[in-house]
Parts: sequence; structure tokens; C-alpha cells
Amino acid sequence: MMTALAVVALVLAGLVAGTMTVGLVAIRPAMHSLPVASYITVKQAFDASYPRFMVPLQLAALVASLALTVTAAVGDSTTSAALAGVGFVSLLTNVIVTVRGDLPINIAMASWRPEEPPADWERHRVRWDRFNAIRTAAAVTALVLLAAAATGV
Repeated sequence: MMTALAVVALVLAGLVAGTMTVGLVAIRPAMHSLPVASYITVKQAFDASYPRFMVPLQLAALVASLALTVTAAVGDSTTSAALAGVGFVSLLTNVIVTVRGDLPINIAMASWRPEEPPADWERHRVRWDRFNAIRTAAAVTALVLLAAAATGV
């Protein structure tokens, strides 16, 4: 049972971490090379579709990592339980940073007119990029910790 949970948790956390890493290292630089009107238009399109995929994925990864933590703890696999627990906290951090950091900025950006961005639009983009980097690091950290937990399974 614990091995199956470890596989599920790893796959889900890997999808979260992988999607966010691709966004950070590939999509973000491409977006930053666009003229401001195009950047806003594309960002608004991403923000309309991305949550439909990521919200269920992030929640499923949280549930799977918590289930792995509990199963490892009940099965007296203390090291695996501790690693999975910290992985869970890392995934929870990912979700909190998304909800408290990125999402409010996304909501504000949804109302922007691409041809007339607010004067401080770059400041918002820098803040969003910072939150995105933090949540991506949290997701990657979770993946590494869950992989370490799985080796003790």
C-alpha cells in the first residue's frame, strides 16, 4: 500500500513541479520578450485556462503526500514519514503562495486593457515572478523530499 501511495504522490508532485518549472525556465523568458500588450493578452489567456489543470493537480498532490505521510508514520517508517511530511508542507507552501501571492495579481491583471496597461504594470509582473519562483521552488523541494521518502518505502 505504501509503495502505491509513494508512486501516486511522486507522479502528482512531479507533474506540479514539472509544470511550474517549465513555466519558470521556458515560458516566463518567452513572455518577457513580448511587447507589453502581447504579454498582457497572453498572460490573461494563461490565467483563464491554467487553473483548470493546476487546481485539481495541486490538491491531489497534497492529498497523496498527506496519505503517504500518515501511512508511513503508522507503518513505523519514521524517516519516510518525516520526509513525506516535510514534502507535504512544501506542497502546502506551494498552494498558499499561489493563493495569497500569485492569484491576487492574476485577478488584478485580468482587468487590464492590453493597449493601456497601468503605469506600474512592471512592478506587478516583478511581484508575480517572485511569487512564482517561490512556489516553484516549494514544488521542486516537495518532489525531492517525496522521492527521498519513497526510497525508504
